[in-house]
Amino acid sequence: MGLGSIFKNRANSEFLYELPVKKSSTPKNVKYIIKSDIVIIPEVENSKRRRWPVALMLGLLLVSAVALAAAFLLKTNETAPDPTVDLQIPTTPNPISGQNITIGSRGKGFIVIFMKNSIVSTKNVYVTSENGVQMNMTTSPHLAPSIKAQIDRSVNISSSKHIVLPPALELQSFQKEVKSVLIETSSDVFVISHDDGSASVGSTTHIPLHKLSTKYIVTSSEPVSSTYSQLALSAIEDNTIISVTFKMKHNLPLNIGGSTFYNGDVFNFTLERFETYQIEHSTDLTGTIIESSVPIAAFSGNDCNQLEGIGACDHLIEQLPPTDSVDDTYIVPPNMNDRDTLIRITAIENANISYMIGSVTRALSLYKSDSFDTKISSSQTCFIKSATPILVTAFGLQSTSSTLGDPSMTIVPGLKQYLDYYKIVVPAGYDHNYVSIMIESSEKESLRINGALINTGDIVFEEDVSAGKDTYNVRSIRVPEGELTASTVNGERFGLMFAGVTEYEAYGFSGNSMLL
Repeated sequence: MGLGSIFKNRANSEFLYELPVKKSSTPKNVKYIIKSDIVIIPEVENSKRRRWPVALMLGLLLVSAVALAAAFLLKTNETAPDPTVDLQIPTTPNPISGQNITIGSRGKGFIVIFMKNSIVSTKNVYVTSENGVQMNMTTSPHLAPSIKAQIDRSVNISSSKHIVLPPALELQSFQKEVKSVLIETSSDVFVISHDDGSASVGSTTHIPLHKLSTKYIVTSSEPVSSTYSQLALSAIEDNTIISVTFKMKHNLPLNIGGSTFYNGDVFNFTLERFETYQIEHSTDLTGTIIESSVPIAAFSGNDCNQLEGIGACDHLIEQLPPTDSVDDTYIVPPNMNDRDTLIRITAIENANISYMIGSVTRALSLYKSDSFDTKISSSQTCFIKSATPILVTAFGLQSTSSTLGDPSMTIVPGLKQYLDYYKIVVPAGYDHNYVSIMIESSEKESLRINGALINTGDIVFEEDVSAGKDTYNVRSIRVPEGELTASTVNGERFGLMFAGVTEYEAYGFSGNSMLL
C-alpha cells in the first residue's frame, strides 16, 4: 500500500493501514485441529483406514523434529541480532524514550495551509526527521496544473528539509478553494510552517492527521482598522459537513454568500477532500466553535494585527488543537528583549480558574467559549490551573525599549502535553532566537540542547515556579538558527516554546499543543 492511501475517503476503509491477507491453498477436504501443544495436524475427513503403528511412528518422528528445530533456534538466537532492535545510532548521546514513538506533534501525515497575509510573503515549510524519511507532498487533482507542478514531489530527507511553496497557495476569504498541501512521510517527523514577509511573520507547529478531530475553539485577537481576524478549515475527507457557531467580541454583521450572521448564529457548509475555506471578520472571533462530521484541520489568527497600541502589525496564525486534546494546567514563560506577553485564557466548558503571577494568585470563572486576558512582563511567569480544560494563547508584544519584535502568537503547551524529545528548525534571519524550557526543577540538569549541557552564558532568564505540589524550572535560552534537538537523558518530559525577534518582526511557536 502506497503512502497516498493514508489520505482516502473514509467510505473506502476505516483504517489508515491495511495488512495483506494471503489466501489459503488448503484442499477443501482437509480441516485443521489446534492441539493444546500448538502443533497443527491435518486430519483428512474422508480417511477411513487408520494404521495405529504407523501413526505412532510418525508421531515420534514429529516430536524429534520439533525438538531438533527448537535446539537449532535457541542456538541461533544466542548469536543473531534481535530484528526488533533499532540498530541506528541516535544523534543524542543517550537513548530518548519518546524519540521513536508517535506522540504529540510527531506524525507521518500533515495538512499545511497558509491563511491570508496582509503583505506579500514567503511560504516556508520545515520538516525534521530523526533518522531519515521519504516524504511525499501532494495536492488536489483539481488544483491549477501550473501551481500543482511546483508542489507535488517525492524526496528523501536525511535530517531536515526547507521547502518554499508558491504564494498562490494563500487563501482568499469566503471561497471554496483546493489549496491544502498533504505531507506524508515513511516515519515520524515534526512540521513547522513559517509565513515570512517584510516586517511581518506568522509561524505554527502542525498537527498530524491522526490527531485531528471534529471540534475546535478559535483563538484570535481584536483587529485594528483595516485588518481582520481569521479562521480557516481544510477537509481531509469527501462530503465533510461543517458548522461554525460565531462568537464575536462586537456583534457586527458578517456577510457570507448573501446571508448575514451575528454573534451566536451558525454557518453550515460542506467541503470535499483537499478543499479549504477561510472566514474573516472585523472583530475578534475568539470563542467561535467549529464542529464537523469527520476530522478536519482548523487554523485561526489575524491577517496582520497590532496589539496594545504599540509597534506595527504582524501576521498571526496557529493550527488549533482539538478541544478534546487541550490541558487544564499551564506555565507561560516570558518573552525576552523587554517584550511583554498578553495571555489569553479561553474556556472550552464552564471553568473555574486560578492563575499566579509572581507571588500573587487570583481566581476567576468563565462561561463556555468566554475568554480572559492578563499580562506578564519579560521578567515574569504565569502559572494557570483550571478545573476543566482551557486553551491558553500567548501573544508577544513589541519591545518597550527598542524596535525589536511585534505581535507574535503561540498556543501554550500544558503540563500534560510535554514531550521528552523535539527536533525543530530555528528559522534564519532574526537578531535573537530563544527557546523556553519548562521542566520539573529536580530534573533540569537532565536537559540537553543539541546533545550538550546548557551553556550558562546562553541562559537569559531563569525562575522556579510553584505548580501545585511540584516546582518547575523555567529557562529562556539563546539558540542559533538551524536544526535544534532538545531532549532529556532520562526521559523526563518538558515544555518547549520558540521565539525570535528582529526589527519590527517576531515569530513564536511551541513544540506541542496536544495531550499525548
